[in-house]
Amino acid sequence: MVKLLMIADDFTGALDAGIQFAKRGIDTQIFTGKELRKKDISDTAQVLVVDSETRPLSGGEAYQIVRKITENGVELDIPVILKKTDSALRGNVGAELEAVMDAAGEDKIYFIPAFPDINRITEKGIHYIDGELLEDSAFGRDPFEPVRHSYIPELLAVQSGSRISSVGIEDEFPKGPTGEKTIYVFDAGKKEEIVRRVEEIAANDRLRLIAGCAGLAECLFPVLGLKESKGEGIQRQKGLYVACGSLNPITKAQVEEAALKGCVRINLSAQQKLSEAYYSSAEGIEFLGKLSEACKKHQVVIVDTFDDSEGTEANQYAKEHGIQKKELRYRISGCHGRIVRYLLEHGMQHTVMMTGGDTLMGFMKEIQCTQLYPICEIEKGVVLSRLEWEGKKIQIISKSGGFGCKNVIMKIADKVIERDSEI
Repeated sequence: MVKLLMIADDFTGALDAGIQFAKRGIDTQIFTGKELRKKDISDTAQVLVVDSETRPLSGGEAYQIVRKITENGVELDIPVILKKTDSALRGNVGAELEAVMDAAGEDKIYFIPAFPDINRITEKGIHYIDGELLEDSAFGRDPFEPVRHSYIPELLAVQSGSRISSVGIEDEFPKGPTGEKTIYVFDAGKKEEIVRRVEEIAANDRLRLIAGCAGLAECLFPVLGLKESKGEGIQRQKGLYVACGSLNPITKAQVEEAALKGCVRINLSAQQKLSEAYYSSAEGIEFLGKLSEACKKHQVVIVDTFDDSEGTEANQYAKEHGIQKKELRYRISGCHGRIVRYLLEHGMQHTVMMTGGDTLMGFMKEIQCTQLYPICEIEKGVVLSRLEWEGKKIQIISKSGGFGCKNVIMKIADKVIERDSEI
């Protein structure tokens, strides 16, 4: 019986949330697409996660998609619905929280945005990343989704017409009627503070609609009555191939660190990452062949799409070819999808690591796969999953661009590459 539906706005977010249950052996299914159908749900599934892919959309578009998915969950009588939000509050958070309330016919949703385990906390309604105000962090400078507000009620008010109430650490749990739709935003600076609030929500029979990031999902397990079983583990393979589509400076530092440690790093040119025709050309096919050979010779190969220091090459190419800024992210994820498909078709035996939700989605679209099964979390915010394609089980690692320590690629390589070779 399905007891929890989580709706995420990108693929890595869906995996970050789903893995909190899958790592305990709880049957967890992750779907892509804009609706949830009963015929696609496993008989043993207890947790469902739907990736709505709404982060880059307008607030109005995101509202409609999330409302439809929530309506599907209501029709399936799923008792608890969690709107999974980004831990850096990117995307259409306010619009999507409102969509969940409207679809479920509820006037309250309880939002706990903090993730203390990775130093993302909320204090007096203000969100901090590693001690910095959210708007001053790397997420405030995101090239696609810069976050302009650190004060969460202010951020939500831009996207939602609901009443927004900030609840401090020492404040009592809000119990009374408000007479209007209300988003309660809870402070939290420690994991135990999230646990306490979850217990209060459950004790007051208000677990129906909740919202938060993977930090909240992790704390839900004790109150849902889920059945644990022994899960799968990591399968060591010949090497690690990293498809780096994230432009986050945190990921860039991780790639540079791995290159300093001797990993092969290939930075794609503007044409290679933005031209949809390149990989069908003679030049593109030759490049793919050389990359395939590199994977046979080297254990860790990284292909990234970072711009030059000024970003002039990519900007000039986009201008010359009439590519709009909003298209760039899809061109980049599409090129990674085509590259990885070619490598797998030509015998690559590496685990595939993808940074950025768009990157993984680009690959899923390329191979027309709509379901993924999370297996375990090999680093905080780094999820290992498996998917089936053309009779083969493919081991995939996903990492959100803003997650991980500086040497995370080397740490992952050490865990997934066969032990008979040193990293």
